[in-house]
Order: sequence, then C-alpha cells, then structure tokens
Amino acid sequence: MIKSLAMPMKRTLLASLVLAIPLSLWWQGQAPELPKPLERAAPSDWMNSLQDKLKQDPNQGELWFQLGHGYMNKQEFLAALTCFDYAVRLSDNPSASQLAAKASALYYLEKQVVTEEVQALLDQALTLEPDNLTALALIAGDHFISLRYQQAIDTWTQMLDSNSTELDRVSIIHSLNQAKELL
Repeated sequence: MIKSLAMPMKRTLLASLVLAIPLSLWWQGQAPELPKPLERAAPSDWMNSLQDKLKQDPNQGELWFQLGHGYMNKQEFLAALTCFDYAVRLSDNPSASQLAAKASALYYLEKQVVTEEVQALLDQALTLEPDNLTALALIAGDHFISLRYQQAIDTWTQMLDSNSTELDRVSIIHSLNQAKELL
C-alpha cells in the first residue's frame, strides 16, 4: 500500500520540479536585460516603473515584453498573456522569445494544455530559433507531465546540446535523470 502511494506522490513532486524550469527560464535566462537603473529595484517597483512608461507611450513592445515576464514570475498568466500579445503585435517581426513567451502564458492559462494556438506559437518560435530555451522547456515539461518521458529526455538533451550560457544545466540534468528513472 505504501509503495503504491509513493509512486504517484513521487510523480507529483517531479512534475512540480519540472514545471519550475520553464518559469525560472523566463526570469533567469530568457527575460530581456533590464535597464541598469531598474536592475536593483524590487519586482513591484520595477513593474510599476514599466507600467508608468507604458502609460506615457503604450507602443513600446519591449516594455510590454518585460512586463509580461514580471507577470509570469507572479503567475498572473492572463496579464502576462495580454502583455506578450501586445509585444508580438507591436513588433514588425516577432522574435522566437516573444512567441514562446506568449505560448507559455497561454499554456498555463489553459491549465497546462497544448492547444492548437499554443502549438502554433511554439512551432513559429522554433522555426525562427530551433534552440529557443523557453519553447523547449515548455515542450519538455509538457512531455514530462504527460508521461512521455522519452520525448522529455530528447527535448532536454536538445537544450543541453545548445550549449546556451543562459541554461540552468544542473536543473535540466536533474530533470533529465528523473525522467530516465521513470522510463
């Protein structure tokens, strides 16, 4: 009985850890560099400053993108989606990071379901940048929580093979090894 309860609890814990990776990538590696005066500000001060700037000029796609990351960090996915949508619409050529961020916000808003729109955004992002960390982290996490461990392993391996300096290699390797244990 105890052993049968341990496996679902282990999977729940692992899924929680795996889902933390995409969220940490937004804030640590994929978020655009903040202007120097705002780097030291508290997150709410930083977000308030961005909002003030956007009130003055709402056509600044980069600021919308940064604000979306702040909302993602606070797990306010609807607000993040709105910000990322503005960032995409204000860009002549949306970047892979913008598309992947919008896909991620929508994914979490849709209760971690890869809808047709999420998939289309991920496909666009990966067409522009095949090793986009935000898109790949979302895909790997979804594979993991959907018990598609080999696909999760393959995606995390692709992330590691990218040799990105923005990647939290320790977390990825840890998640990859846990997926291997569950195969």
